[in-house]
Amino acid sequence: MDHQDLPLVSVITPSFNQGRFIKETIESVLGQDYPNIEHIVVDGGSTDVTISILQQYSHFGDRFRYVSEKDRGQSHAINKGLSMARGDIIGWLNSDDTYQPGAIRKAVQALQSRPDCGMAHGKCYVINEHSQVQTALHVTPADYNNLYHGCVVCQPAAFIRKNVFQQMGGVDEALNFCMDYDLWIRIAQSHPIAYVNDFLANARVYSTTKTATQWHTVGISEVLLTVEKHYGSVSPTWLRHAPHYRKKPVQASPSVNANRTDIPATFGHPDKISSMNRYGDLWAPPLFRITVQTDPSITTLLVKGKAQSTHPGHPLHFPCNVLVNGAAVGTFMASSPFFVWDIPLDSGRPVNQVDILASKFMKDPSGSNRMISYIAENVMPLTAAETAFFKRSQNFFKR
Repeated sequence: MDHQDLPLVSVITPSFNQGRFIKETIESVLGQDYPNIEHIVVDGGSTDVTISILQQYSHFGDRFRYVSEKDRGQSHAINKGLSMARGDIIGWLNSDDTYQPGAIRKAVQALQSRPDCGMAHGKCYVINEHSQVQTALHVTPADYNNLYHGCVVCQPAAFIRKNVFQQMGGVDEALNFCMDYDLWIRIAQSHPIAYVNDFLANARVYSTTKTATQWHTVGISEVLLTVEKHYGSVSPTWLRHAPHYRKKPVQASPSVNANRTDIPATFGHPDKISSMNRYGDLWAPPLFRITVQTDPSITTLLVKGKAQSTHPGHPLHFPCNVLVNGAAVGTFMASSPFFVWDIPLDSGRPVNQVDILASKFMKDPSGSNRMISYIAENVMPLTAAETAFFKRSQNFFKR
C-alpha cells in the first residue's frame, strides 16, 4: 500500500530550553518506520541551543516544522500544535522523551483495527538523563472506570484521533501538571481506548523534571481536584496521597523560628504563611500566632496536629479559642491521637492574623524554660476549592 493511503500522524512536541535532549527526541520521531509523519515542535522561545538544533532539520520539508515564540506554557503549546497539525492522528511527545522503534506504526495499526476508539496507548519505559532504561511505568488498558483509580496512561505512549482531540477542546490550559490525565478522562467519558501491549515510548525522569520537582507542591493537589471534578469523588487510591506530607528532618529546639513551615505539603499553600511562632520541633506555644498572606482565593487555614500527653494512657482533650484579625471565630478542640481544624479566613484582607489561645499548656518536660501546648504538624492555607474538597474527604486527612 502506498504510504499516501496511510493516515498522516502529527507528532506535537512542546519545547522550552531542552537543548540537551531535543535532538534525540526529534531523531526518535523522524527515524520511525512509519512513512507518513509530520513532526511539529512548538518552542516557547528557548534561549539555549534548542533553536540551532531545530534549524538543522529544515531540509526535511513537510516532515518537520517548528515555531519559536513566547507562549503561556506547555498546555498552550500543545493546543497551538493541534491547530497547526494536518494529520488524522496526534502524538504528544515532550522534548525530553523519545519513541521506541516502531511505536507509531503499532499505534496506527491499533486505531485502524478499532475505528470506535478515540485514542490508543501502550507501555512506557522510564529512562534517565543518559537515556538508560531504569524501570517501566505502571500501565494498564484504560477506560473511564479505571482512570478513576489512577493515571494508567503514559502520555508519550498515547496517540489520539485529531477529531476527538478537537472535540475535547484540546488540553485544559488552566492545568499545569495533570493536563494529560484530565484529557484521558474526558476522552474516556465518550470513547473507548485501544491498548497496545508493547513498549511505545520512553519517559525521561531526572532531578529537574516537573514530576520530580512539583509532585508534592503542585501535582497531587491538582490531581485530586481534577478527579473530584470529573467523578464527584476521589478514589481511595488517590486519597492515600492526600494526607501524606513530605517531611523534612526537624531539629528539636526551644527557640522560636518565625518563618519556618518545616513541612511542604501535597495540599495547600504553605508559601502564604509569612510568619508563625511555632517552635522548630512543631510544638505550639499557648498563644500560637500565624500571619497569612491572603487573596480572594485563600479562604481557610487548615491546622493538623495532636495533643500529646506526658502521661501514657491519659489522652488529652481541651478547647482552644481562635481569633482571626482580633475577632473570635470559634472554639476548636485539641485532642489525641490527632485533630484537624479548618479555620475561616477573611479573604478580602491582604493579611490575616490568626491567634490560637490554648486552655491547657505545660512547661516543656525536656528541661527548657518554654511553655508548650500541642503539636501543630501542618499549618496550611487553602483555596475555596481545596476547602470544599477537604470537607468532603475530612476523614482521610485525620489519618
